[in-house]
Amino acid sequence: MNLPIHLTQALILALLLSGCAHQPLGPKIDTPSAIDTHELMTRLGYPKCRVSVPLTEEDAVKSAALVGAPDIDKREDWAALIGRMTPGDELRHVWCSPYRGPGGIDLIGVFRDKHLIAKLHTVFVD
Repeated sequence: MNLPIHLTQALILALLLSGCAHQPLGPKIDTPSAIDTHELMTRLGYPKCRVSVPLTEEDAVKSAALVGAPDIDKREDWAALIGRMTPGDELRHVWCSPYRGPGGIDLIGVFRDKHLIAKLHTVFVD
């Protein structure tokens, strides 16, 4: 009689673990993006760009740390980037890559009216 209860508990546990395993490590990608990624691809020179949802300063720092740029908020260029922001601007993480092979761009950008106005490179992608 306890078999259905144990099977139900096992199924619930499996679903919970599966859900946790599929949580993204970084910020959520803005799909479909409110940002014109074609403009980014042309400007940055890469054929594929993804943009995160708007981030708080704290979330942007965490996102940069996840890609290998810890303590980005202690850098002078971070202070300059944040200093360019005005009310209504958005911080977003941007990843651009070639169709094949190594390389790419990883940056935190300030967007105003859906356009990139300032950027800070987090890591160089080989």
